[in-house]
Amino acid sequence: MDNLELLSEYTLFLKEEKQKGKKVVAFISHDNIPEELLDAAGFIPLRLMFAGNDELMDASHDYLSPSTCAFAQSCIGLFSTKPNHFRFLDLVDYFIVSNHCVSDICASEIISKYFNIPRLNFYLSYTKNENSLKYFKFELLDFKDQLEKIIGIEIKNEALMDSIKKYNNFKKKLLEFNNLNIRGSEKLRILQKAILYGPIFLPELESYTLKFSENQIQNSKDLKDVIITGCSVFLNDYLIELIEEAGGNVISFDTWIGNNYYYQIFEETVINLTKNPFDLLVRRFENNLYGDHSVPNFLENKVSQIEKICQNYLEKTGKKLRIINHIIKFCDHISLMSAYLKEQLQEKGFPVLNLERDYSRANRGQLSTRIEAFLEMV
Repeated sequence: MDNLELLSEYTLFLKEEKQKGKKVVAFISHDNIPEELLDAAGFIPLRLMFAGNDELMDASHDYLSPSTCAFAQSCIGLFSTKPNHFRFLDLVDYFIVSNHCVSDICASEIISKYFNIPRLNFYLSYTKNENSLKYFKFELLDFKDQLEKIIGIEIKNEALMDSIKKYNNFKKKLLEFNNLNIRGSEKLRILQKAILYGPIFLPELESYTLKFSENQIQNSKDLKDVIITGCSVFLNDYLIELIEEAGGNVISFDTWIGNNYYYQIFEETVINLTKNPFDLLVRRFENNLYGDHSVPNFLENKVSQIEKICQNYLEKTGKKLRIINHIIKFCDHISLMSAYLKEQLQEKGFPVLNLERDYSRANRGQLSTRIEAFLEMV
């Protein structure tokens, strides 16, 4: 299935859900939005995870400076131009304004204001301490109040706990699928579709897991194995294609559309011993040490995590992983930390390519040359 077919299917899915009376809540993709609360309230979470192109980026410049994250530009461009395969954006009922980064805030506020989509607010602390955990719980309860005002009924703790269990099981299955030794393009295609649809995709995910478990790569000596960290690789992006054309194979996605999502799993004993579901969501936020909302030790945690992944892979396969730090141009989080991340990992003997780019088609040849040179050099 190509992305155009996926987007066409997704449009039909959202229309069917809307006919059932459900509301669609969109948000710019990051790893701390409580999807379980949206699900418990009967909403459809729509995670914006679509890469852009020249036209989408250009369309945003009436609203936002060109020196803004290319992904945020693309999100605005999608709502501004509504390309044919994104007509499902007309079905969005609410938009969450959150503060994953400056571009997230700006783009979300612009989309809500200029395209007349009612906003919901959900703000986060960048720090991890006792006060920030209290603040996060306060935001969860406030978010719950916002949703209850829309639906006119109380969101019961039992309903929220059921949603937490549902998403927890879904993420476990995603992790199981991620551990399969298959081509990175195939893996990403399924991961993207799964995260876009959510737990309703579980039967199809299990089917894919069974199918690919019987068709894993048996002899990958000629492949140059890669881990991608930094910014996510979104739907309609050609980056993985360039890596595979250069002889590489992405075995792990250390990003929002990847580890940061499906590693947020609770043990069954923790769920069973916790009476208040909001305490579980706070605990997940506290344990989310590898997302870039983890001050002051994000970089140290990230370096440690990547080092562990690389060492485990070396012990398992005898092969050294190459690291591509994917930086979407003007990303105020990842770009500022890229030099330090590369320095720390290279000191530990891990090869790193800081790959900064936007979604312009004109950059494709240059990106291809850089990736090929990096994979050949190591």
